[in-house]
Amino acid sequence: MWDSAVLLSGLALVLALLLWVTLVRPELDVYFLCFTIITILLAIPLIIGSVTRRMDPFDPTTIIAASYFLYFVYAPIRNLLAGQYYFFGKLIMPLLPQGFLYLAFGIVGMWAGYYAKGMARRAANSVPAPPDAHQGVVLYAWIIAAVALISFNAYVHLAGLSWVRLLTLGQLKTAPSAIQEFTTSGRSAFSNYLYSTLDWLTSALMLLYAFSHRGRKWLLAAFIAVFLVYTTIGFRFRVVILVLAPVIYHYLSIRRRPGVLRMAAVAVGMMLLIGAIGQSRSSFRAGTNVEAGIFSVASSSETFANDLDLYQGYLAIVDAFPKDHPYLWGSSFAYLLIQPIPRGVWPDKPEAPVGTIVDVILGPDALDAGIAFPNVGEFYANFGAAGLFACMWAFGFLARVLYEYLNQHEDNDWARIIYAVTIPFLVQVISRGYFVQIFQEAAFLLLPLVFGMWICRRRSQTHQLILTREGSESRPTGQGL
Repeated sequence: MWDSAVLLSGLALVLALLLWVTLVRPELDVYFLCFTIITILLAIPLIIGSVTRRMDPFDPTTIIAASYFLYFVYAPIRNLLAGQYYFFGKLIMPLLPQGFLYLAFGIVGMWAGYYAKGMARRAANSVPAPPDAHQGVVLYAWIIAAVALISFNAYVHLAGLSWVRLLTLGQLKTAPSAIQEFTTSGRSAFSNYLYSTLDWLTSALMLLYAFSHRGRKWLLAAFIAVFLVYTTIGFRFRVVILVLAPVIYHYLSIRRRPGVLRMAAVAVGMMLLIGAIGQSRSSFRAGTNVEAGIFSVASSSETFANDLDLYQGYLAIVDAFPKDHPYLWGSSFAYLLIQPIPRGVWPDKPEAPVGTIVDVILGPDALDAGIAFPNVGEFYANFGAAGLFACMWAFGFLARVLYEYLNQHEDNDWARIIYAVTIPFLVQVISRGYFVQIFQEAAFLLLPLVFGMWICRRRSQTHQLILTREGSESRPTGQGL
């Protein structure tokens, strides 16, 4: 009740401020009315949870609503008040009312999908249950970690990197200029997959954290090492998963939830950490010296806030499709079937449609700069407003299936690990509208966990079959009368 009161009071304060600006700044009233509507729509799960007293801070709606609020309410308000109306030379801000109308439509679809509880429960029931067996998991985790290290080490040597540089934030050894930015465009499919095996270390660490009760100091050392590598590369979202997954798993395992103030403190801490990494990742990648004095709460907050401007790409997409380019009609999703084919086998393989999106809406300079856009942008570029509603419905529905799966197996450590890893990954899903990339990242992150569950399930079934056979063989035969 205390947490609900605090959250509802905070929501009321935010809405009051938005409406106050609407009244005192008539020239901005349309914009702030849009922000008010989006905030209310995003707060629907909070209101429902508070009224029904079933609010769970770990359900997917919390991180989903918070992410969309930062990207589509906080960021545009910040730029609007600062007079920043242009993005790569394109006047963006006047497009906000139309873009936010479609966004509101999509948010309604997302919550409609999330609250399709009956369908979600049936879908979760159709997913194989996680095994109860834990025997051999620790050994399996060490094998996964070893394979990941061998594979990523192969990439390190192919790219001309060094572990010294990766483990020291680039301060002791520089990298060749060709790979300073760690872009994927210059890598072959094979080296790209070697590169992605780094994510297996996060899965291995979670398995060891959950199932191993020895060697905790070595586990902490491994966690720090992976954290340093991710930070050197500049993988901010990977750092979010690496840090938050153990915390979420811990609370799930003790069947408790953190209070709203503790969650707020963690959220602020993660924002400052992401900002600090973003502030220095160019130096980390290039191997140039970083002065400790440049880090501060203000500078980290500023860098974090500057990285929230994804709404600009979304508004540009709404303006350009289908006026300047026809809808993609699912081609950016279907590219998943083409992407794994090496260009050596198919020299004329088409370029990824996400590049077409950026080139059409903002031009080649934005494409070269690696401009990102959120998932709602890709949904709209493919199918328009109707597709935005349908894709957001599917997104909300899948989030609910994930939550129902946890609820059905809340005492199972496998289910807890899957959930703890996936929930922070939703931030990446929302902020990067590149379905093929998101699918590949999710596959590499979850594949060791899914495969480990399959192995344990098979071993458990085999063991049960052996016990059943032994029991039937030892049972005495009946005697006739």
